[in-house]
Amino acid sequence: MPVTGWARLREDVDCGLRRGAWYETMALGRTEALIAVHGQQRFLPLRHLEIVSNPPTHWTIVAHASNATVIPARWARGYAVCPACRHRQLPMGRPPRLRCDECHGLFDVAWDHAYLGQMVRQN
Repeated sequence: MPVTGWARLREDVDCGLRRGAWYETMALGRTEALIAVHGQQRFLPLRHLEIVSNPPTHWTIVAHASNATVIPARWARGYAVCPACRHRQLPMGRPPRLRCDECHGLFDVAWDHAYLGQMVRQN
């Protein structure tokens, strides 16, 4: 099935998607999108998703996840999510570009975008 776009959470909801991570969108309906998640396809409500037509090119900065249980405590102030592979990592300082420890892609960092309505606190 061809990719029709990319989707990520636009609300802090627990539905099996990583906050800040982009997922391939396989189909769009009136109220739901068919998303590829970990090799499986799932329907998710459009109201929870931000949909774009082109692959993302910037790291997403996630301030925090209210109900996340697998995020290390040292990441409480925020973490970055790779636009290519969804790897999460802690940026040192506020670099304008960041290389992914997992896929080695180099991408700009969206420091000025308030993902889920929150900005990462500065020191």
